[in-house]
Amino acid sequence: MEKQSGQPGFWSDQARAQGIMRQLAEKSRVVQRWKGLEDKLCEIAELITISAEDEALQKEIGKELDGIALQLDELEFQLAFRGEYDARNAILAIHAGAGGTESQDWAEMLLRMYLRWAERRGYQAEVLDT
Repeated sequence: MEKQSGQPGFWSDQARAQGIMRQLAEKSRVVQRWKGLEDKLCEIAELITISAEDEALQKEIGKELDGIALQLDELEFQLAFRGEYDARNAILAIHAGAGGTESQDWAEMLLRMYLRWAERRGYQAEVLDT
């Protein structure tokens, strides 16, 4: 994509060029996150060789590794959503169905659960209708 964007006449079709540049920016952002994680791991590997007798440094390394594990989990989660339509919005419908009060309570619990999940993951969620 970078080579393609450097070709003469690339910007002659503005809509196509802008689409390619958006894709390039998105892919560059993903690559930078993975490279940043790799750089952190290389730094920690060097610190591990140094910290043989320094317990405070070993504890700090442990905290850093925990943070990296969380980042890795998040990146792996994002890899699950790399299909053609995964970057688009979604509508989730929850219906209580037959069952009276218990099914209505269950539907409300599911709604709260999904809204909190979306909030923790950084997604924008909106209740359209109840």
